[in-house]
Amino acid sequence: MTRHDDTSHVHPPKRSQEPFHAVAMSVERASTVIFDDLESFERRVERLYDGFSYGLYGTPTSRRLEDHIAVLEGGSRALVVPSGMAAITLTTMAICRGGDRVLVPETLYGPARDMAERLLRPLGIEAISYDPKLDAGISALIDDRSRLVWVESPGSATFEVQDVPAITAVAHQAGALVAADNTWASHLLFKPLAHGVDISMQALSKHAGGHGDLLMGSVAVRDKALFRRLKDTSRFLGYGVSPEDCALCERGLMTMPVRMRHADGTARKIIRWLSGRAEVAQILHPSEPDHPGHAVWKRDFAGSAGVFSFVLQPEFAPMQSRVLRRMQLFRLGASWGGVHSLISVSDPRKGRISLDWLKPGPVWRLTIGLEALDDLLADLSQAFELFAEARRNGTAAADAKAAE
Repeated sequence: MTRHDDTSHVHPPKRSQEPFHAVAMSVERASTVIFDDLESFERRVERLYDGFSYGLYGTPTSRRLEDHIAVLEGGSRALVVPSGMAAITLTTMAICRGGDRVLVPETLYGPARDMAERLLRPLGIEAISYDPKLDAGISALIDDRSRLVWVESPGSATFEVQDVPAITAVAHQAGALVAADNTWASHLLFKPLAHGVDISMQALSKHAGGHGDLLMGSVAVRDKALFRRLKDTSRFLGYGVSPEDCALCERGLMTMPVRMRHADGTARKIIRWLSGRAEVAQILHPSEPDHPGHAVWKRDFAGSAGVFSFVLQPEFAPMQSRVLRRMQLFRLGASWGGVHSLISVSDPRKGRISLDWLKPGPVWRLTIGLEALDDLLADLSQAFELFAEARRNGTAAADAKAAE
C-alpha cells in the first residue's frame, strides 16, 4: 500500500522477526504501550505486576534488571525506583498509615530522617529513633502501633553492625515487618532476606551503578502480596525509571564483584597505614576487633566494602580545609561505590544519644575507588604532612585553642 510521506515518517517498514541475541542488555524505551485487541486493552490493569501496560510501570529493560536483582538478593521479586531515597520512602509509605509507628536506627540515612519528620509526621506516622546497638533490646520500643522496623547495618558514618536476626525475631513476634538498608554491604556481602528481613533495600546508585553516573534504588522481597503492595504504592507515587539507567545498572552489576573486592583490599591496606598515624584517634570499620558489632559482622557478613571512617585528633579540626584542599586523588563527595576515591566529612554526633564509644574529633569517611594503592597512599601522605608539620611546630594545638 502506498503511503504519504507524513505517514511513512511515523511508521517505518517492518523488518524480519529473526531473533537477535547480544550479551548486552537491550534498551527499550516507551511511555505508550499498544495492544493487539480490545480485550487485551481493557484488561491492561492485570499487567501491572508482571506484564506491560504503560511505560511508567515497567518496560522489558526494567523488568530484566528487576529479575536480576531478585535473584541476587535471594528473593522472588524486586522493584527498581528512581533512587535509594525513593526506595526508603516507598517502603515506609507502603507499610505505614496514619496512627502507625516506624522505628528507625539513629544511623539511618540523614535525608530519610528528615523525611520521617517532615513528610511522615504530618501524615500521622510517628518515627521512633533507636540506638542501633540495642539489637534484641529494641523489643521495649515496639508496641501494638509499630508496623515497620528499619535496620541499617552497618551505619554509613559510624558503622555500627546490628544483630539483624535478633531484631527481626522480636519485630516479627510483635507483628511488625523489617526493612533493611543494605547499601553498604550489598547483596554480595550480606543477604537480609536470608536473615529473616522482609524487605531488602539498596541504593543502586552506589556499588551496583559503580561509576557515579546514575540514580536508582531497589527493594526486593520474597512475598508476592508484599511485592504487589510495594508496586501499587510505587505507581501511586508516580515512580518510574529510565531504561537507559537500567542498562547502565545492569552493566555495573556485571563488574560489581571485581570492583568491590579491589576496593576492599585497598581499603584494608589504607586502614593499616592510618592506624600508624598519630593524627588518627580511631578507625571505624567493622573488621576492627574493637569496633561495636565486630563479632556480629564476622558471623553474618561475607566480607566488607571499601567504605569506612576514621576520627581525627580534635586538635587538627581547624586544619581540615587546608588538608582537604591539598588532596589530589581523594575528592570531597558524599557517595561511595564508584571508581573514584572520595572523602566525606561529617559530625555523626548530631542527633545521636548513644555515641559514648566514639572518640572526640572530626569524622572523615573514605570511599576507596579503583586507583592504585601506592598512588592513594602517596596522596594521603602528602596531605597529612600538613598535620605532621603543625604537630612538630606546635601550631596545631594553638590553632585549636584559637578556634574555640
